[in-house]
Amino acid sequence: MFTSEEKLQRLRSLYDLARDSEEFEGGVTLEEEMQALVVGNWALITFDELDELALSFHLNSHPNAVAKLTRYLLEHGIAFALYEAFTIDEDDQIVFESDLEASEED
Repeated sequence: MFTSEEKLQRLRSLYDLARDSEEFEGGVTLEEEMQALVVGNWALITFDELDELALSFHLNSHPNAVAKLTRYLLEHGIAFALYEAFTIDEDDQIVFESDLEASEED
């Protein structure tokens, strides 16, 4: 398992690679407190419970932007797990697609 500092270092390296790339449409921001990279307002790159880089897209992300970003990561040898889509609720909290389905069933 990675320490918090090791995770941040990996994210900083990816941030340095990404910040001048047009494949990160809308720009990229390193959110150290979240231990995540935020791409525009449509994607998150963070670590999952297995310490794998996890990539998640907003439900309304444009397919071309998604394709360009995933291709860029693969071409640069950056391994990642593709996670479910998310949205932002009225309280500015991230809600994953599976959580939306669970709340609709209630």
